[in-house]
Amino acid sequence: MPSLWIVWLIVQEYGYSLIASSKLYGSSAVSEEVLCRTGGSNRTLDTTFPVEYQRLQPTKQQQYIDYKLHYGLRYNPNRLYSRNTTQERKKFLPPKSSYEPPLLSVFHIISFVNGPCVPRRPPSTAVDNSTVWTGVCYHEQECSLLNGTPMDSCAGGFGVCCVFRYGCDGRTEQNVSYFHSAHYPLPTTEALPCGLTLVLQQSVRQVLLEFLFFELQPPQLGNCVEDQFIVSVQNDQRPYPVLCGINTGHHMYLDIDRAYSHRLYLSAVFNSKQPRAFLVKITQLATPRAPASCLQYYEGVSGVLKSFNYDNNSVLVTNRKASYFNNLNYAICIRRQPMFCNVVLTNVDPTNGKENTFQLVNIADDGSSIVPPNQAGVEIFSCPDDFIAINFVRLCGERLNDGSLVADASVNKPVTYTSAGPIVIAVQTDQSTVGRGFKLTYTQLVCTNKIR
Repeated sequence: MPSLWIVWLIVQEYGYSLIASSKLYGSSAVSEEVLCRTGGSNRTLDTTFPVEYQRLQPTKQQQYIDYKLHYGLRYNPNRLYSRNTTQERKKFLPPKSSYEPPLLSVFHIISFVNGPCVPRRPPSTAVDNSTVWTGVCYHEQECSLLNGTPMDSCAGGFGVCCVFRYGCDGRTEQNVSYFHSAHYPLPTTEALPCGLTLVLQQSVRQVLLEFLFFELQPPQLGNCVEDQFIVSVQNDQRPYPVLCGINTGHHMYLDIDRAYSHRLYLSAVFNSKQPRAFLVKITQLATPRAPASCLQYYEGVSGVLKSFNYDNNSVLVTNRKASYFNNLNYAICIRRQPMFCNVVLTNVDPTNGKENTFQLVNIADDGSSIVPPNQAGVEIFSCPDDFIAINFVRLCGERLNDGSLVADASVNKPVTYTSAGPIVIAVQTDQSTVGRGFKLTYTQLVCTNKIR
């Protein structure tokens, strides 16, 4: 009797396993009696019945057997679904779209630093034979979106050296950009205004204008009438020189106060059909390079200082009148190098040893020249209006000579800047009469005197 109880308990506990074994291995050894003892609620349909007949039985639904739970199987058996159920599920599925995402291009895959680059020099022309362009390495698509001009390849051929150069009616906010006349490097003869708007960046504190090529029609009695190049800063009342004539190689530093100024405007106005051309490089500086209020700034141990429109040779312009402009008032600054004290200025050209013309004219009330011809003028009585101040001494006339130290006013003599502190050379003119101007070579001297 106890053995019967044990058998009954085994059947109750493992009856489902016996049924599952017969299903899995296709065995028919399990008797009908064992199937009946498993209970009516868990009874499954015999596999010998057709599948269609099993689907038609409303009360005898096939029970799902968790094979994984009983046997640790790593798959789930497929459940039986009717065709109607599958079709109904398809009705709720979203329709297949014909859109296929595009493949990733090199623009998305290859990345590199957008750093500065210098394109290889293009073939030289009569106007542009030494310009070194500066650009930024971008993808070609980025360069096009930013309105740049690809001038060379970079980043191993995956990018282009994008140069931001603009003609008339341009607008830019790049760190380095170029403003040039129409059709540059070819000359233009159109009597039309031309302008560029520079959007100043939030961090900019100074803007550097470099006149890489600048040949316009000359001034008339010190005033730019036929051609004008005008520099103006939004909400800035400081006057900047209006340029014309020959100014290739000159530069300007513009102090920027971003609390009031957000735009810089460059305008070129042409009133004749004479040939002219210009190319100006514009650099926004987050850290000021030149001292405040220095229109021009030189950092070398030696260099050349000259007035605007001093040169008398050109490539395009045939009508040349070398002279400075009226109503000037600006400062030329030189960076004092460490261990250098004095600065010597002379009008002798170091390349050929010849003396450059020095001429700053002051006129008396009767129209005569205050300083006699071929003489050097010094201080306020001789140089009241047009002068250059070196070592805080006004100099003018037709000879470079510190008359307070040199007795002979008819010769050119070097002038030494001995004052301590910043090296500042002031330039001032009025609106009556102009002369050729000045072209000086400066050289800094090493300190020899001990500090007491």
